[in-house]
This record gives sequence, C-alpha cells and structure tokens, in this order.
Amino acid sequence: MSGTCALVLNHSFKSESFFGRSYGMQHAFKFGDAPKDDDASHFGSPQINYDFPAPGTAPNHLVLVGEAPGAEEVRLGHPFVGRSGQLLDKILAQAGIERKACLIANVFRFQPPGNKVDHFFISRRAAQREGIGIAEEYGPFGSAFCRADFTGEIEHLRETLGAYHKKCGGKIVIVALGRTPMWALTGENGLLEKIGKPLPCRLVPGVTVIPTFHPSFILRGNWGRQDEWMGHFVAAQKTL
Repeated sequence: MSGTCALVLNHSFKSESFFGRSYGMQHAFKFGDAPKDDDASHFGSPQINYDFPAPGTAPNHLVLVGEAPGAEEVRLGHPFVGRSGQLLDKILAQAGIERKACLIANVFRFQPPGNKVDHFFISRRAAQREGIGIAEEYGPFGSAFCRADFTGEIEHLRETLGAYHKKCGGKIVIVALGRTPMWALTGENGLLEKIGKPLPCRLVPGVTVIPTFHPSFILRGNWGRQDEWMGHFVAAQKTL
C-alpha cells in the first residue's frame, strides 16, 4: 500500500466501535409500493433492506447501490456496514458527502453463499438442465441471466427508486458500486470500460447512473485508484 494514499484503512477496527452511530435511524422513509417481506429468506440469509436518509436530515438526492449484503450486513441488519462500508464512509467524507443523507441499497437484499453474486445468475444451458427459470427480459449479465426467483429484487429496487425520485422532486443521481448494480440499473456490462461515465437508468427514466468501483475492489489492493474512485462521487454530486 502506498504511503501517499489519501485513505488508509485500519484493518484492526472492530465493528462494535465503528458502528456506534445509529444506522437504525435510517429507516425513516418507507414506501407503501415497495413492501418488505419480513419473513423472506434466500440461501438461509435474512432480507437486509435499504437505509434511507436519517430523520431530521435533508436528503442529498444521492443514491448508492451495491451488489448484496455480506456477513456484517446480515449481523447488523444494514447495508455497507462491514469493511467495505468503512472504506465507503471514508471516501464519502473525502468527497464531502454525508452518508446519512443518502439512500443506500443493494440490488439483492440477501447474502449469497461465499458472498459470490454469481449465485443470483445462471447460464441458459444450466437453467434448462436444472429446470430453473431465467428472466431474459433483463438482458444478459455477462454470459448468464438473472434467475427468475430473484427478479422481485430488481422490481423492488425499481419501485423504491421511483418513489424516492418523486419524493426528491424528480432529481436524484445514482452511483452504481460495481458491475452488478451497473447491470441492474442500466442493462450494461463491461464495468471497467464504463467507469465514471454517465449512463441512463433503465429502471427510472430520466435518472443518471454513474458506475464506479465497489469498495471491495479497492480493498483487494487497488489503493492507487482511490483518487479516481473519489472523483466519481464528486462527479455524481455535480450532476444534481
């Protein structure tokens, strides 16, 4: 890790001290047209719903969408509260963005086995062999398609974003944190070719999506790209 990096992750942090802030306060805005099924479960994982701007905090019209919750998210019941969440908080602070004023979501609200999002997708051949339905209407995710039993997750995201867009006066911008949300939000593949480039949102017409790295990409040793990463958040703010 370069000593000149703008952000330095404390690998020895403990979630209990880091999460002293009340993320539970961020469920202020609930939309009747995007209900949460409290009994829902996939892969043995509970449903981890979105975090909305905290009570008393004016929304900043910025939406951050990731892939799926990990172990810490399942344990604490909120998106982006593990190591990736710590790094995300740091980069948001560097960019002058208040996390508690954002809507924070994941495309899929369930933790997949091994934290591998590929479990939500399947090839056409494998689907035919195993008798699993696929949702071809959403287009391919690489060489695979979304499994039909998870399309409700994309529709939940669509309905929530639509309601939030209206609540924010028709003015929001979405940052897609990784290839999975970029695909869900825009139908596009090839994240590294589209990093930082504004794309139209297919779920909510008229909304711009800025694709960027997932925090885990930086954590895997790509520390030298942190300034570029922060620039994507700054650019997203400027589109508002």
